[in-house]
Amino acid sequence: MLIRDAVVGDGPALARVHFDAWHVGYAGLMPQGLLDATTMERRTVSWQLTLSGERTLRENILVAEVNGTPLGFAHTGPGRDADADGAGELWALNVAPSQWGSGLASTLVRTAHDVLRRGGFDRATLWVLTGNARARRFYERHGWSPDGVAREETIRGFTIPELRYTLDLRLT
Repeated sequence: MLIRDAVVGDGPALARVHFDAWHVGYAGLMPQGLLDATTMERRTVSWQLTLSGERTLRENILVAEVNGTPLGFAHTGPGRDADADGAGELWALNVAPSQWGSGLASTLVRTAHDVLRRGGFDRATLWVLTGNARARRFYERHGWSPDGVAREETIRGFTIPELRYTLDLRLT
């Protein structure tokens, strides 16, 4: 396995990972209408725009590659919440369902922790779907804990309940 920075040509592969992870991982947890509206075409366009555009200061997109094939990604950057107060954020972490349980996600999240630390952050946040027990257990195994903040995010007209998790990067 290789963890590397994303390049523009990764767009289609990251779109596939993102699409598959959402459709398998969120089945029964997110409104089916939202999953149906999340198409490969939309994901591909979104990733192409993200990878070809300018990134914010301290923003990173990591790719986990196995035998030359991107099978996971982590997107990190400065905290986006009004109360971020200098924290970093794990904006997204997705892994191909075929890799769940393989250790790829663990390697990827530990590398994301390192990247955030190297970016000058000593703590970080992430948002997780409230009902996603699998993801919540994963993050908790890696030192993250809920901080008591919840929100309802609206995506394409669908309301999604989320919990915020925090991590003291000095302890990982």
